[in-house]
Amino acid sequence: MKKKLPLLMPGCEKFQSYRFPKTNQQARWDYPLRMCRWLAEESARRVKDSRRHFRWKFLRGDCHSHTHHSDGIGTVAETAAMVKSAGLDFQFVTDHWGVTQAPECKRHGVWFGQEPVTKLHHMGILGLNHAFAPKMDFLVDVAEAKRLGATVFVPHPTGWWPVTAYNAEQKKILEKLPDPFLMEICNGANNIVTAWDYTDDSAVKLWDHLLSMGRVVHAMGNTDAHAPHAIGIVWNGVFAPRCEQKTILAVLSKGRSFVSNGPLIHIAMGRAQMGERAGESDRRNPLKMTVVDSRGLTRVRVVADGRVVGTWHLEDAAKFERALRIPKSARRYVRVEVRSRDGARGYSNPVYF
Repeated sequence: MKKKLPLLMPGCEKFQSYRFPKTNQQARWDYPLRMCRWLAEESARRVKDSRRHFRWKFLRGDCHSHTHHSDGIGTVAETAAMVKSAGLDFQFVTDHWGVTQAPECKRHGVWFGQEPVTKLHHMGILGLNHAFAPKMDFLVDVAEAKRLGATVFVPHPTGWWPVTAYNAEQKKILEKLPDPFLMEICNGANNIVTAWDYTDDSAVKLWDHLLSMGRVVHAMGNTDAHAPHAIGIVWNGVFAPRCEQKTILAVLSKGRSFVSNGPLIHIAMGRAQMGERAGESDRRNPLKMTVVDSRGLTRVRVVADGRVVGTWHLEDAAKFERALRIPKSARRYVRVEVRSRDGARGYSNPVYF
């Protein structure tokens, strides 16, 4: 009879499941959350190091996340703890169907919003203190939320990873929104380590399409975190003087921000900053750009009217500054996008023409 070979080294039985006994479900939840907190803390250190090379003040935050008050799996407290680890200055918890999370948000120092579903799209609603009931007409509902004083943004405008893809009608209706409006070009739904995936590539393509039509569309990058683990994987860098909700929303609504999960970006043309319109006198000046990432930059690219007009390949430089004359043929906008050594991305909001 063939001898049965051992499957485990002698005396090692006690080490199996030693970290997470089958009866300790809380430990099984806490450990992956702790690993994600380490990633968030590393991201915070990265930005802290980069700030030393960046002379503009900005605040970092995420405007889109969920908890167990809707279809998320974490609590407001867990979200707030991850926000602290990631070094974010502000966080909106935008649960579906209402604002029942509001009392907990106030206790834990985060802000609240909501994400109702209307016909063709979801709506991100910030700055409204009561539940918004949509009438299932996207354009009408956006107009009504704005009339009530809310800041509205379009979440995941082309769909979300891994399988939800919006159709042509859902994309086309965005052409009918009045200028200016806010739209996510990066949505981290169902992602944990990095927010960027092919749905974001299609969102950037849609953004360029709308901008090339002459539309004023300010970009946002939000985690859409349905688990606290994802907080910090993408954020908005907002050039705001202070971290109060009214100020942050006002600055975001003007496009004075950039989208990133690592690089810091500032662009200007004459006196026109990102999110602003460059007049004729401003256009006599080159586009001035500053890009910083303490972990190393590999590519900087300038896009005007949907066309790449400048590209620089870098060898892990921590800082890049350049002035570039934008062709007079560019009549709509110019923006800058960045890649870093580890694949991190950054997108400026446009200077509009």
